[in-house]
Parts: sequence; C-alpha cells; structure tokens
Amino acid sequence: MLNRLKEMLSKASWYTFACVIVLFIAGPEIMLSMELMALVEALGASTFVLMYLSGIKLAISKYWDKFKDFESHSTFFLPTVSILKKMPSLVIHAIPDRTAVIAFLGFCIVGMSGLYFNLLISI
Repeated sequence: MLNRLKEMLSKASWYTFACVIVLFIAGPEIMLSMELMALVEALGASTFVLMYLSGIKLAISKYWDKFKDFESHSTFFLPTVSILKKMPSLVIHAIPDRTAVIAFLGFCIVGMSGLYFNLLISI
C-alpha cells in the first residue's frame, strides 16, 4: 500500500516539477496564449455571422436601390434612429405609398377573384 502511494506521489511531484519549469520558461506568454485562445473563440463566431450578413446585404442592396428609385416620387424616406427618437411621428413617412397601394389593390383583386370563383363553384 505504501509503495503504491510512494509511486503516485513521486509521479505527481515530477508532474508538478515539470509544470513549474514550463511556467518559469514560458513566463507571461502562457497567460497571453490563453487570452488569445479566448479571443479567437469569441471572434470566430462573430466573424462567421458578419460574413453571412455582409453577403446578404450585398445581395439585397441592388434590389433595395431599385425599390428606392421606384418610390422616389412618393413621400417614402427612412429617417435615422436618432431622428425617430426625437420625432416618433415621422415613422408614418416610412410607409412606401406606391408599394402600399399596389399591395392593397392586389389584395382586393385576389380576394374578390377568390370570392367570385367560390361563387361559381358553389352554383
């Protein structure tokens, strides 16, 4: 029993001695490497998300510019967040007039067509 305990303690002392030597040789670089590993872990996920968001923004930007050109003759404009905090009633101008009218008319046409076909089918 004591021999086994002596062997375990001798191994543990050698492991401890080896760790102390590594700490003295490496010095503050160990802490620096741990901080860099944490930084890479945090930046890895955020960089991954940023890559996809920038790709989506690039893909949508052409269509957004066409939409703004289509709505250029209406009162559609997007105020910034700081302006919206000062004057919240400006949010009504963020409704695109032409697009809202086209959507409303399209909804009416589709709804009435559905009712008309339902009436034709039920007769």
